[in-house]
Amino acid sequence: MNAKNKEKRILVTGGAGYIGSILVQLLLKSGYKVIILDKLMHGVDPLKNFLKNPPPNLTIIKGYIQNKEDVQRALENIHAVIHLAAIVGDPACAADSELAVNVNFNATVRLADMCKKKKIKRFVFASTCSVYGSGRKDILTEDSEVNPISLYAETRLYGERGILALADKNFAPVLLRLGTIFGLSPRMRFDIIVNYLTQKAIRKEKISIFGGKQWRPLLHVSDAARAFQIAMESPLEKINKQIFNTGRTNLQVREIGNILKKNIPDAKIQVLNKFEDQRSYNVSFEKIQKTLNFKAKNTIDMGIKEIVEALQKGIIKDPTDRKYYNHYSR
Repeated sequence: MNAKNKEKRILVTGGAGYIGSILVQLLLKSGYKVIILDKLMHGVDPLKNFLKNPPPNLTIIKGYIQNKEDVQRALENIHAVIHLAAIVGDPACAADSELAVNVNFNATVRLADMCKKKKIKRFVFASTCSVYGSGRKDILTEDSEVNPISLYAETRLYGERGILALADKNFAPVLLRLGTIFGLSPRMRFDIIVNYLTQKAIRKEKISIFGGKQWRPLLHVSDAARAFQIAMESPLEKINKQIFNTGRTNLQVREIGNILKKNIPDAKIQVLNKFEDQRSYNVSFEKIQKTLNFKAKNTIDMGIKEIVEALQKGIIKDPTDRKYYNHYSR
């Protein structure tokens, strides 16, 4: 624990979510006072590790980032904001497009503006590599052309632009474009590719990979949480108005299938050529590695193994439960 962090209050929006529930643990261990603003649509289960013996440096506010009063209450005496709250994923955004635009764009830019007016300089935003879209074979950097092909990607891109337009001496935002996340979390998700395929393999369901040549940047959820903390703590001159692609590796979808088969030999996998998912992006992580000295630690093999163990031990009883899928729980 760092004693210098004791008086710093960090707001994590979406702190009970897939990444947030791990990030909050990291920040508390580092000595920060953490304020969570979350609508707690899954109850307090993702935070149960804290609630058995509530730490004095944790405050949980049940509220909505769309609600200005909730946000004002959460922003009192804040040192930095890590903004994770969002309608995440293509299916979830497609299920309620009006809500997706309101949360991912309108409420996000208003939150950033409120931080600026309160002179909260540090603002870390969770964006996505989905903004790159499809159609190119080159390796994509932060300066590459963006080409969003889903509402989710569009809302993240316009959120980026709205936040960056506010940057000045009193407001220094930094944007992390995350790869596809995988791995075990207190608020588990099974609607993302590695986790989804793993639970299907364990349940001995046939897995169909359509096309399989599509590229995906990948990042373990614990590494994602660590990246947010590093970005928040970095010198302002390194992060102000910067965008960082954030991930560990890029793999084609069929390669993910091969890794799954290696870890779960009984997995029934078939590759079908009749359909090709348009989304494909092979992304460079060189900038965040060189500028912020961030390097992801956890491999896909590790992520698969920890999910397999959680399922086999009954820690997660039913991976088909709707609560593990964002498009069912909004």
